[in-house]
Amino acid sequence: MENQSYYRSGFAEPGDADCRDDRVPLVVNCAGYVSMTRDFRTTGCRHDYYLQLMDVGEMTGGAVGEEYSFRAGEFIVRPPEMPYRYGLEHDGETGYYWAHFTGNYVETLLANNGIVPGKVYRLTEEIPSSVRRTFGEMFREFMIHGRGYEDLCAAKLTAVLVELGRSVSDSGTGRETRFAGLLEYIHRHYTEDLCIAELAESEHLSVSRFREVFRRTFGCAPSEYIIGLRLQHARDLLSGTNLTITEIAEMCGYGDELYFMRLFRKKTGMSARMYRLGHTADRTENDGDR
Repeated sequence: MENQSYYRSGFAEPGDADCRDDRVPLVVNCAGYVSMTRDFRTTGCRHDYYLQLMDVGEMTGGAVGEEYSFRAGEFIVRPPEMPYRYGLEHDGETGYYWAHFTGNYVETLLANNGIVPGKVYRLTEEIPSSVRRTFGEMFREFMIHGRGYEDLCAAKLTAVLVELGRSVSDSGTGRETRFAGLLEYIHRHYTEDLCIAELAESEHLSVSRFREVFRRTFGCAPSEYIIGLRLQHARDLLSGTNLTITEIAEMCGYGDELYFMRLFRKKTGMSARMYRLGHTADRTENDGDR
């Protein structure tokens, strides 16, 4: 069995890293990667959380009174004080990533990403390359122990859990996967004359299907999403610059000032001029307080 193990305290006994600390939001006690090629067994019960992500092969595992097959592409986050056992019952290559972590933010972090402690999840695809890369970056931080490494390791683990949560999302076509590239394009070009048919074609969807999937993912039509970006930009310019409304309309993609003003009133409930006056007054009051 090949075991790569990395600890907060450098070289340590495994038990030294088994601790619960509710004084901090999140800290990674230790992490690593295990590769096995022969039969083995392990049992345990820890005071911290235990993430196990199967990379290759298959193991048997479970808690007391239950048994399951743990296959590549599956993961579990075991809660503190949960007895566990797992092992390899036949010769063959099996490997998994692991991390032990603690903190008063862990429950919220897991809940925010739809991860229930003690439940085995199957990724929609193989382990994302970004997860492998992030684990490797976490290992490097543990090896170097540079300034702020504990904070950075906590951030790396957060990124892993977010990615895993997204990979098992019930939607299967969430904004973080299906439309990631498209959103980047829209956010760079929303002030231009974007064609919905061309956006649909870029996703290999018919216009009707594109609108349906987009609405289900974001809660609005693609055209409404673009309008929302334009009007947010308009509000920023109205409250933070002395540009004329005509100039702002053009910068937000509207060559017709009157159309822009009607649209702004319809979507915000006030005219562009009233919006500017209100925010100018707010700035004046704030400046007077200093």
